[in-house]
Amino acid sequence: MASIQDVASLAGVHRSTVSRIINGEGKFRSDTRRKVEQAMATLNYRPSAIARSLATASSNMTGLLVTYYTGGFFGEMMEQVQNELDLHKKFLITAQGHHSADGEREAIDRFHALRCEGYVLNSRYLSDDELKELAAESTPFVLLDRLVEGLEDRCITFDHTLAAKMAVQHLIQQGHRNIACISGPTDRISSQQRYQGYLLAMQEAGLPVNPGLTVFGDYKRESGYQAVRELYQTGMTFSALFSCNEEMMLGAVLYFHEHAIDIPRQVALISFDSVDLCQGLYPPVSEVYFPLSEMAQSAVKLLISKINDTSFWGPQHFAPQLRLR
Repeated sequence: MASIQDVASLAGVHRSTVSRIINGEGKFRSDTRRKVEQAMATLNYRPSAIARSLATASSNMTGLLVTYYTGGFFGEMMEQVQNELDLHKKFLITAQGHHSADGEREAIDRFHALRCEGYVLNSRYLSDDELKELAAESTPFVLLDRLVEGLEDRCITFDHTLAAKMAVQHLIQQGHRNIACISGPTDRISSQQRYQGYLLAMQEAGLPVNPGLTVFGDYKRESGYQAVRELYQTGMTFSALFSCNEEMMLGAVLYFHEHAIDIPRQVALISFDSVDLCQGLYPPVSEVYFPLSEMAQSAVKLLISKINDTSFWGPQHFAPQLRLR
């Protein structure tokens, strides 16, 4: 593998000249630059991104914090962030938060050690105060799907409470009164907001809220399957089901099919969805759409504007949409 010294020797220039040309520093005669570029091409030399970051204090890399890598939700998030960064010729570094504040801190420390220009943080566990402290540092970041008071200019947000309320209101408008809910983890803010939307819709319609009709899952497929099984085993009667994410709805649908429960004649379904999973179910399930792709793209654009100190004119708050099937 060729080194920067090999390039310098072939081009007949000093090693520092090659380094400065690679990093865009200083002015050089066109013939000097051409000799260096030809030597790099001949030797198939590609500068190390890490070495360049040490030389320029900028890695051209962006850090993305996610909770974990599995599942369509986070896959879609990473893909959209990568696609948008590609347009700006920037590299993506991802790290998992491992469902803890300590894990999220370690991920951000790793981004900092790699001299990332900025971070897109889908933070679930760091406190508002800690994020405010992070905002006082020089590296810019954007919060994806999180609102922190005082940091509104770097937040990309979605109204989870309204979205859940709209979904349950639709079921109520269809005549359903006993509506079951598969809620998400109780330690997540967005999950709490979605459950609150379910409660608000029921209360505003004057319907009693039966605690036995709510089962708390973990946003994974198996927990949706187990939630429906628990509802039936405890003898709960319901004509409709609202799921707070698409993976749990998929688990619920698997249970219904295994036990020959007719959808939608015996049970009507509606779910949160961000990756069009509900459209692929049989029969297709109505959803309240969570525009993850658009939000991820907007988060990168907002971050780039902060890195470059330019104005940002894109959307920062996204509204829910009902997609009925």
